[in-house]
Amino acid sequence: MEDYKSIVVVSGKKQVTVKENPTSYPLIGKGKQGAVFQLSPDKCVKIFAEENRCLNETKVLEAAQHARIVPKLFEVGPKYIVMEYIEGLSLDQYLESKGFLPEHITKKMINLLKEMKRLNFSRLDARLRHFLVNKNDELLVIDHANSFIKVDPLPTQLIKDLKEIGMLSAFLEQVEQLDPEFFGELSSLKKKDKQKKKDKREIH
Repeated sequence: MEDYKSIVVVSGKKQVTVKENPTSYPLIGKGKQGAVFQLSPDKCVKIFAEENRCLNETKVLEAAQHARIVPKLFEVGPKYIVMEYIEGLSLDQYLESKGFLPEHITKKMINLLKEMKRLNFSRLDARLRHFLVNKNDELLVIDHANSFIKVDPLPTQLIKDLKEIGMLSAFLEQVEQLDPEFFGELSSLKKKDKQKKKDKREIH
């Protein structure tokens, strides 16, 4: 078996660069923290540019292993994590293929965000592309290097992404119907965020 530990990834301005890959494992994605290669039909490895980023993501994945919202963890090294390969579509791809927002997906989004909060994720601000819909129609979230580091209690980027694809109104309407209490929390946090930005502008 080829050694994925020989793959070298380095930091870049917007995303990492794969400096060395003497293996035949295909690159299936990359971002600011690392690059992901598929090892088998059910496993992939994320190679990090920096050891501390790997450690941060490992802590989050370990804390959430008992909850079915993140990939299963198989092996961890100084700059790599071997985890479950999720076969399916990112949530933005899934919604664009549907052309509308199914209510059961909104319900899964609410449950996932509430579970992240329960697990003490300080950052709930994930992008649509970081949510994956697997072949069993389960919703999982990936890319957790900052989930215990940054403090973003409002899913601002998620809301922005939904607005860009024209599904924000449907999402908010469904959230209000499905979970009025959670809708109230979102509204309350949004007001606090607006006030915080206003205070900053007045200071400067």
